[in-house]
Amino acid sequence: MRSFTAAVLSCAVTVAGCARGCGSPPPDLPRDFGDMTAQAPDALSYLVMARAIVEHRGRRAVPEPPRVAGRRAFLVAWRAPSEPLFASASGATLADAVASAADVLAAQMQDARGMRLEVDFAVSAEGAALESESTAMVSIGQSGVLAAGESGKAAFVLPGEIVQRGLFRRPQGSQQSALDAEKLEALLADRAAVSKEDLKRMRLYRFRADAYVESSDHERALAVYRGMVQPPAHVTAALLFDGVRRGADYLARVLSEEGRYVYMYHPAEDRDDAGYGWLRHAGTTYALLEAYEQFAVPLYLEKSERALAYLKRRMRNDRESQGKYVLDTLDEEQQKVGGAGLALLAFAEHAAATGKRDNIDTMRALARFIAAQQFADGHLRSNADLPEESGKKRKREPIYYPGEAILALMRLYAIDPQHAYLETARRAADWIVHTRDANTTEDTQEHDHWMAYACNDLYRATSDPAYVSHAQKIARAILKKQKNSANAPAPDWIGAFYQGESTLAATRLEAYDSVIRLTRFTGLPDSGLLGAAQNAGTFLVGQQFGTENAYWLRNPSKVAGGVRESLFVSDVRIDYVQHAMSAWLHLARILEDPAYGARRP
Repeated sequence: MRSFTAAVLSCAVTVAGCARGCGSPPPDLPRDFGDMTAQAPDALSYLVMARAIVEHRGRRAVPEPPRVAGRRAFLVAWRAPSEPLFASASGATLADAVASAADVLAAQMQDARGMRLEVDFAVSAEGAALESESTAMVSIGQSGVLAAGESGKAAFVLPGEIVQRGLFRRPQGSQQSALDAEKLEALLADRAAVSKEDLKRMRLYRFRADAYVESSDHERALAVYRGMVQPPAHVTAALLFDGVRRGADYLARVLSEEGRYVYMYHPAEDRDDAGYGWLRHAGTTYALLEAYEQFAVPLYLEKSERALAYLKRRMRNDRESQGKYVLDTLDEEQQKVGGAGLALLAFAEHAAATGKRDNIDTMRALARFIAAQQFADGHLRSNADLPEESGKKRKREPIYYPGEAILALMRLYAIDPQHAYLETARRAADWIVHTRDANTTEDTQEHDHWMAYACNDLYRATSDPAYVSHAQKIARAILKKQKNSANAPAPDWIGAFYQGESTLAATRLEAYDSVIRLTRFTGLPDSGLLGAAQNAGTFLVGQQFGTENAYWLRNPSKVAGGVRESLFVSDVRIDYVQHAMSAWLHLARILEDPAYGARRP
């Protein structure tokens, strides 16, 4: 772990021209941190001892941990929904330090049932002020803050808490960030029970630590990195299928009786967001129906049908085409096509999974609208096709709406084989392949996962090699941007893209899945895509909340199965879950069955 972070730590602790806290007393590392040179052994033995003390059974109730030179240890009792308790201590040995911190926690708790203990062992430290310069995102969550006073009074914020509590600032769209000095100052002063002025007279440090939390059964010590339990090193089909199930359970749980999802949940605050998005409602219902098709869980079908009924009531009618569409905003003309496409995709998946055709009229109306938006050259209506309005600059729309519509038409064609659906889809795809993306390179090609899906379906229906070539170009473009063990700035970034966003990884994994299936169908090699897909799948597994890694949140049972926004933001939105589920499902099938996607005999 340290080899990844060494390069960024100097950046993380460089502070406005100060090697230590400006205006604060000089640092005294031996006094405040002890001997940090020895590798701390067997974190579990320290957690077992700490639990015995916190449960009032005493230190001697369990075997003594191995003797290691004394250093500062940090201990947290996570007790959702109650506030966590924090303690820190140094000692002649590391066990003495942990025991002293556990004594502090024990004095504040009569009942330790249901809590999880985390222990952090300091491994390096440097004097630093709270005010920090702009720094790369990778440094956020790798250093904590300690304030130490002359009377033995101390307060700290763990490295993981910087991310968990959002104690940093990041301008929109920026790859740079800075610690939120105001929030840190208030939190440290509160924990030290001192005024902000008195805090300034304490010795201030940034420190790194090796962090571990008890497993839910208290039998293992789980490594924690950047505030999150580290995922397994490799994914298996069983692990991915489990992720899909847990994601489906989350979606089913947050769907109301009327058929509306909790669109976004803020787990750090245990707060539902009031916003909503109808296109994402449709896409999420598609993923829930995919889970039903795989696992045949009646609840998934019941909930998805409720969501489809709710979606039906929100559809808009188009008199000219006698069709229907779904829309979130009037700023994107092509969103009508994408909305119709995602709605059609959800209804078509319901028909495929259940064999029912009771929504065929709705599906045909959605398809009519899409067809009516097509121009002679094959492209689908967008803002660029609208008449200019004086003083109004129209928004550049996302590129993925056409792919959503093309895929939806192909899925309808599979259950209602009208040639017009295939023809509309083919003409729209040909415009993308031969016009929109004709001159793109692997550096400029859009990572259009919906188009990768569509190319897979189109080639199976037409045998046009242009769809194979285009899908492969999309995959190669994605591959060039993916983080791997050689270029990832930190270990939790392996398999990710850009700034560690979950959906950017999930959608690209969906593209990989589609292209792998297509190469299996054509007999072509996957050109390393399977390994890249497994890396992306592993990264995504680390972003899903569950029993082992949601211990620090206020309502762990509510967030279980949800997928967080990124390595730095814990919010869960329904499309984060949707895309992860679809990506995992097809990768699991690929890993489980070498013939998945191939031609049938």
